[in-house]
Parts: sequence; structure tokens; C-alpha cells
Amino acid sequence: MVGLLTGLAPVGTAEATALAVGALPSWPIRAATLGVFTVGHIIGKMLWFWAGTCESRVTWPWLRRGLDRARAVATAHPTVGTTMIFTSAVASLPPFQLMATAAGMVGTRWFAFFLIALAGRLIRFSAIASVPALFGLS
Repeated sequence: MVGLLTGLAPVGTAEATALAVGALPSWPIRAATLGVFTVGHIIGKMLWFWAGTCESRVTWPWLRRGLDRARAVATAHPTVGTTMIFTSAVASLPPFQLMATAAGMVGTRWFAFFLIALAGRLIRFSAIASVPALFGLS
């Protein structure tokens, strides 16, 4: 559930959660928790992807503003290729929420987006979760 909520939020709560997961006591618990969290996070991003697919029908002002920003990304990169999705998933540049929405706008296949996003975010969150071990906190 936390993963889903962080996938919907356009701020860095996912990274803070991944950092907290890194402080869990045993490696198997950390790995399982991080895996479940990442899947939930990507499901949350899939909702942004879906919003991009039905952009023309969205009228809520707060969502419309986000879609307009994503439209600017989609216009600048009309093919939103898998490399760009993966790079955004790992580095958050451009912001991954915008990338998820733009990918939906340009017709990226949902399953390809899901798998690429999952791989990229798993790498990102694993790197962040490893930080507590550097300081002997896990």
C-alpha cells in the first residue's frame, strides 16, 4: 500500500521509504519488502501512465496541470523510447512521474512500460536502500 501511495505522489517519499527499508534487520526481509514496495510503486505510476492515455478527457484542474507538463515532455520526445523511460526510472531525470504520463500519451505499450519501469526503479531503490549498510545501520 505504501508503494502505491508513493507512486501516486509527485514528491520524493519513495526514496525516503527505500532508505527506511534499508535499515530493516535482515537481508531477506529487506529484499522482500523492497520488491513488494517497488511493485506497488510502479502500480501507482501506472495510474499516471493511464492518465496520459486519456489526457484529452481530463478536466480536473490539478491533474490537468500535471498533464500539461507531461505533454511538454511528450512533445519534446515524441517517441519516448525505452532507454529514456529506463533512464528516468533510475535517475529521475526527467522526473519519472512526467515520464510515466508522457509514455502513456505517446502510446507506449503498458506492459513494456511496466517492465522497464520496474527494472529501473528496482535498481534505484536498491541503491538507496544500501546506504544504511554503509553506516552499519542494517
